[in-house]
Parts: sequence; C-alpha cells; structure tokens
Amino acid sequence: MSPPPPLPPPPPPGRRRRPLWRRVLRAVFLGILTGLAAALAISFALTAFVGPPPTAADVCHEVPAALLTEGYRGEATVGEACEIVDADLSLPLRGPDGFEATLKAPDPPAAPDTAHPGYLVWESDGCSAPVLGSGPFDFSLACYRHDFGWRNLKAIDNDSGAPVWHVDNKDRVDAGFLWDMRTRCSAFSAVLRLGCDTTARVYYTAVRLNPSGVSALPGRD
Repeated sequence: MSPPPPLPPPPPPGRRRRPLWRRVLRAVFLGILTGLAAALAISFALTAFVGPPPTAADVCHEVPAALLTEGYRGEATVGEACEIVDADLSLPLRGPDGFEATLKAPDPPAAPDTAHPGYLVWESDGCSAPVLGSGPFDFSLACYRHDFGWRNLKAIDNDSGAPVWHVDNKDRVDAGFLWDMRTRCSAFSAVLRLGCDTTARVYYTAVRLNPSGVSALPGRD
C-alpha cells in the first residue's frame, strides 16, 4: 500500500493591516507633500525667466488726457497722483532715497523734505503670511510697497474713474514685489538664499494668480 501524498505547505501568514489612524495619517502626509511639490513646480514655472528689475512704472499711460487734469481727492489731479505712484514704484527699496523713506516720512530714514502726499493710500496690513514679515527673511518692506501699489491703483480707478486697475499694471506691481523680495534674499548666504528665493517665488505666484478685481487673470486679455 502506497503512502498518502504529502500535505500542502501551510499558507503564508497574512499581512496585518495597518491601523486606520496610521493609514489616514500617511494619506494626509502624502497629500501635503504632493501639494507642496505642485506649488513649487508652479511657482518655478512662472518665475523661470525672472530678469532685471521691472520697467519704470507708467500707470496712467492708457488714461485719456482730459481725465488726467481732473481733481483727485481735493489735493491733486489724477495725473499728479499717477506720477507719485510711478515714482514710488520705481524707487530703490531701502535707504533715505528709497521707498522706505517715502513710506516713513517725515520720520527717519526720510530726509525732512521728503514728500508724503496725504491723498495717497499709505495704510498696509503688512505681510499676511508670518514667514514673510517677522519670519527669517523679513519681506515687510516688499509687502508694504506691494500694498501701496495695489491700493493706490484701486483707489485711483474707483475714485476718479481712471482705468488703471488692469492686468498690465497689476503685473507691474507684482513683478516689483518679486524683485523686492529677491533683493532681500541677495543679502543671505548661499544656503539661506535658496530657501529665501524659493519662498519669494511661491508668494509671488500667489499674488500673481490672485485676480483681485481685475478684468482678467494675469497674462490674459
């Protein structure tokens, strides 16, 4: 009589499922990493060809000549308001001859005769993201000038009817924001400069993609 056939080997032990909380945590972590990677990819794509400083501002170049002579806030004309905004958007960022002085006039670092026209909008909420303001890179002054550009262009547009809050002018102010932040980054050592520059690009991308009331997204007619 032949012996019985050998028994099949036992199945391998089943793989234990991870607890639900670990699976959820892993999914959240991977989602955050994917989101950060996508944000960095978009920001670097939009800023791949960052070149020299933005061209000199000319925010009223599309405004009819007759409208430029209209009164503005009881203290100036529309044209005069545009000229001051042009100048302040084109000044170097820091120092007694820069935007910093104009913003802080009549206090230092401004010279005693630095103009600080009351008909312009100087209020700012600073940097909405802590890492931009009191964080390691301190982009506060860049944020102030960005607010100055956006708020005054909106005010001129709304208060006088001059069509200055449009994509081209918004792009000019946003490009200045990136240039100001990267100017700040240039003061750091190589490793910190990489982190600073990456942060600047991400926040420039955020403001560039924010339509903020203009008739079209940046880069579109």
